[in-house]
Amino acid sequence: MASPSTRLRPAATLCAAALALLTACGGGGGDDEERSGDGAGKSTAAPVVTPTATAPVTRGEGSALPDDLNGDGHPELRIPLASDEEFGGLHRIAYVYGSAKGVDPAVRTVLDRAGLGLPTGAGGQDRDMGEMRSATTADLDGDGYADVIATATKDRDPAGTERVHITTQTLPYITWGGPEGPRRGASATPVRLTDADDGLESSQPLAVGDFNGDGHHDLAAVRQSGKDFHVLYGPFGRDGEAARTATYANPLGTSGQIARLYADAIDGDRPTDLVVHAQGDDDQMESALLTAGPDGLAETGRTLRKGNAIAFGDFDGDGKRDVAVADTGTRNDEPGYETEPADVDHSVSVYTQRTAGSTPAPIKIPALGGDVLAAADTDGDGTDELAVSLRTGGTQLLTIRPDAPGEIAHRRTLNRTVPARVDGHKVPDKRRAVKLYGAGDFDHDGKDEVVLAWGPDALFALYGEKPQRFWVTDGTDDKVVFTSAPYDDRR
Repeated sequence: MASPSTRLRPAATLCAAALALLTACGGGGGDDEERSGDGAGKSTAAPVVTPTATAPVTRGEGSALPDDLNGDGHPELRIPLASDEEFGGLHRIAYVYGSAKGVDPAVRTVLDRAGLGLPTGAGGQDRDMGEMRSATTADLDGDGYADVIATATKDRDPAGTERVHITTQTLPYITWGGPEGPRRGASATPVRLTDADDGLESSQPLAVGDFNGDGHHDLAAVRQSGKDFHVLYGPFGRDGEAARTATYANPLGTSGQIARLYADAIDGDRPTDLVVHAQGDDDQMESALLTAGPDGLAETGRTLRKGNAIAFGDFDGDGKRDVAVADTGTRNDEPGYETEPADVDHSVSVYTQRTAGSTPAPIKIPALGGDVLAAADTDGDGTDELAVSLRTGGTQLLTIRPDAPGEIAHRRTLNRTVPARVDGHKVPDKRRAVKLYGAGDFDHDGKDEVVLAWGPDALFALYGEKPQRFWVTDGTDDKVVFTSAPYDDRR
């Protein structure tokens, strides 16, 4: 999530007071039924902000950030909103706006399929709102305002079914941005693929990067077969056509399928590398790192160890981009697959940048697997801390010693738990832990904030699905704590 105006209006006076209180006392995750917190890095008994009003969005003048919807120079926090379904499609998505004071829960945009202008089913009716599969942001036309790119499933053209025995097709659609955020009311523009009968793998989100370093935002997407992937190089025209499209074979071989693509964060005109992660059945899988350059992505790359959590960052402070891979703890339940090799099991490995004529061995951090990884430069010194969401609970921020790779120079733990009762409902002890959600510089002061989250659904404890409460921290104390429950009003 990392990427790098005061918006508090009269309609949000109550929320403004709550935000001021949180800023003053370094808030935490308790509520009126129970207070918690017992020291450094823990919650300190401030109330949870419930943003009942929606403040107007500030009109910006444009920026180069891929997640700045209103172009004011502050990235937005993306939140998928809970649905009644256990798995599957994305019903609604909220973007909470950044500001000079950080994330402002009162300033948000909530979008559903209709708001994004996505196509409807036969007869103009949505057969299933879950047909919206994922959503991400990038400034595809280079106007300074991030666009929302959502993948949606529609009926395949009847002519196509003669050649392909699949009746649906998943395609990316662009909802163009502007000074007040995404432009509602107009039909989304379908991204034009090289083959009109082509489609994308329906369950995987797009990856956003600048894969040739030309300053234009690009998209990478797994094709429907799962055997290869497209890179659509920007800028994009308003007709949805990319400047050029390249198709890349799976660098891990032809026998397996691609599970997901992970792109490095966009930062100016730095070429962003890409990790291609292999598909597995709950077991830890390997990846391949493809480097980027003026001509685009390399077709072959460095094979990375097995592990299902992946993050880019400069973790050793040498000014070059690194990749961290962690064991998330999931295992295939077939006999003989309960454990992983010693170099994978309960560990994180950091792959540093190659130097001329050499490939450094990865830095291994043992006994520290994690569900989620993120890079966060919380002190603004140019070196990223490695944020690791521990399966045992809590989030650790690790600083790697550059003079002694493999050793940790500094370690902080962010422990947050919700009370035993939330919103009148009992929360089992094993589901009270708060998890790492991501990181970003939402106030654009050169220092990243770490975002933690918790959800009331059992799927959150297992898979991080349906988050609803959020802690935006400076890496030690909370800057704001809020709930996204009121966002379900679709305002």
